[in-house]
Order: sequence, then C-alpha cells, then structure tokens
Amino acid sequence: MNNFDNILNLFGLPKALEITELKKGHSNRTYDVKGSGGRYILQSLNKNIFEFPQRIMNNISSIERAFEKYPESGIEIPHYIYINGRNYTEYNNEVWRIYEYIEDCADGTKNFFEQGLTVGTFLRIVNSADIRFEDCMPRLHNFNIDGLPKRNIHGDTKSDNIIFGKKTAIIDFDTTMVNHVCVDYGDMIRSITTDSFDLKRIYEATKGFANGVNGLLTYDEIKSLYLGIVLIIKELAKRYHEGVKNFPNKPPEQCLEREKKLILQLDEFYRHENEIISIINNCFGYKDKEQE
Repeated sequence: MNNFDNILNLFGLPKALEITELKKGHSNRTYDVKGSGGRYILQSLNKNIFEFPQRIMNNISSIERAFEKYPESGIEIPHYIYINGRNYTEYNNEVWRIYEYIEDCADGTKNFFEQGLTVGTFLRIVNSADIRFEDCMPRLHNFNIDGLPKRNIHGDTKSDNIIFGKKTAIIDFDTTMVNHVCVDYGDMIRSITTDSFDLKRIYEATKGFANGVNGLLTYDEIKSLYLGIVLIIKELAKRYHEGVKNFPNKPPEQCLEREKKLILQLDEFYRHENEIISIINNCFGYKDKEQE
C-alpha cells in the first residue's frame, strides 16, 4: 500500500482508503482506488506491449482538447489527473496514470444503437479537431486499403470500452492511431456479436454509428465497412494463434479456444455478407445502391 500512496502523492492525491486490482484487462495493471478525495482508476502501462507510452498519453491529451470543443456531444471520456503539465508520472521505472472513476449505471442490457452512436461520435470529434494521433502500436491493424483515407481512430472499440453511465463514455485510448475508419466499425460489430450473431444488433449498432459519424465518411469508406469486420476478425484470430506473445495473461489453451470461436464467427459474417452490406447501405441512406 505504501508504494501506491507514494504514486498517489505524486499526482497530488491523498492516501487511498481501499485499493482493488482489476483483472479484466489483457495488458495493463489496473486498480480501483477509493480515497477521501474520490474514486479513481490507477494504471501502470505495460511496456512490453506498449513500446511508446508517452505517445499514448500525448494522444489522450489531444482527445481531451478535441472534446473540449464539443461540450454538447452527449458522450463522456475519462478525466485524467495532470501533474506538472503531464497526464502521467514515472515511478520505479513504470509509467503510471490515473483518471476519475466512471460508474456504469447499466442494468445489464445492451443498447447497441447507443454503442454505435458513441463510437461514431468519437470518430467525428477526433477528426473534426486539428489533431493527428501519434502511432502507438505500429504492428497493430497494419492494413492499407487502396483508395481510402486514413483518419484518427480509437483502435479497440470492443464493448468493454463503452460504459453506460450518466452519459455514455468511451475509454481506453492505448491503441489510438491513424488508420482506416472501417477498423473501428469492424471491431465494434465483431464485439457485439461475440456471444450471439444477430443481424438486429448489427442494424442497431450500424444505425447509431451512422448517426454518430454524421457525414464524416466518403462513400468509399462506407463501402469498406463490411471489409473492416472481416479484417479485424482475421487479425484477432491470428493474434490469439500467436498466444502469449499478445495475451500474456491468458494460458495457451484459452488462446486456442478463442481462436476457434473467432474462425466460426468469421464464417457467420461470410454467410451473411449480402445482408450486412444491405444493412450498412440502408443505415447510411444508400438504399438505391445496395446492388452495386
């Protein structure tokens, strides 16, 4: 506890009353910190996975600046604690950061429209401001689709990174980068269909996404959205095939099982390609181009 108190002190915060390690994440050491000054999430960035932690924190500062210009966006991002002008500190050769806890008020039901709206709104805001993300993970999402622009993206839009609080929040900016928007759409759709392939879910999330980006995307980018689903599932299956290299907290047999499930999930998307493309065109107002 003493080391944690030293870290909190570096951020100008009082000693913790209670600290609980959260085991859900794949990469960083994460702690739920309760103290007299409030409740926070404290993290140590895993340097074995994130080679450029300062770039990550620079991107977070850029995101905060972008969202300051859109106070009525309807979505929330984490509020990081700054010390001496930086949103992180270094202690015992580790990079530490802390942000105010965002309470999840959801009752267990999933609002897929809201999830899509949040991801789409995030993309619109970070691409409407005069910012350009630094590349934090050069080997991740290494896609290059001819004819498509690259924009600021989140890079990890799984359901766990959307919190349904007083406002819907989007968190975890460790994989922010400049890449194709279809990556974020694809990962969102992959995530919401992990436990159950459901075209209604895909429609709701896509409708929300279309409302959120609100004219940001070109027609060619819209046409690429289905491809984004395929690319992201293939990439994730490959990463699980490589096992501990990418997921040090998971045993090999668990990685193998996850890989098998992703391959089955990909088969579902191949079988329903036409329906999903039709959903995308419908949600973006291209009903007359569904057969192109």
